Amino acid sequence: MNPDIFIDDFELTENTEELHAILGRCIIIATRFDSLCDHGSKFIKIRKAHKELSDNEFAAFTTSLFDKFPNLNNNINFLPVGKTAKDVLHAAREARNEVAHSLSIGMIGCLDIRIDESAFKLQVSSLITQIAAGDYLISTIISLLNKEALPNYTEDYYKQKITKWVFGK
Repeated sequence: MNPDIFIDDFELTENTEELHAILGRCIIIATRFDSLCDHGSKFIKIRKAHKELSDNEFAAFTTSLFDKFPNLNNNINFLPVGKTAKDVLHAAREARNEVAHSLSIGMIGCLDIRIDESAFKLQVSSLITQIAAGDYLISTIISLLNKEALPNYTEDYYKQKITKWVFGK
């Protein structure tokens, strides 16, 4: 007999596989958003430091910048954008945190009888829409910083594309 703390339900069903795939794709989008905010923040810090520091100081600064991983909240707060944009990014951050830290709680073993599938999908849809809005915004910011062209589609279209992908449609 095994203690209850250990996993002993490894049953896979078609439904369980679908829900795990949705969760996995949701984590991919959440991680992408976090990474883009980190890259955007570092890009701005590097541009600013390059103008103000000597070559040796700049080399030391960039090394220290990439040796640490600031949290998402700090990265968003550092970005030179207005309150409305920060509100979108912070909503995406909160959704990302839920995906990263609590969405998968209880998603072990055969999910057919463990979770309410429609409630789970509704929760994922809400979270991924918020993350996609933040992803669209930070992608736009980085594109503008790099002086690159912006996509020829709307934020709503982008959110729909991401949501469809997360749900495997």
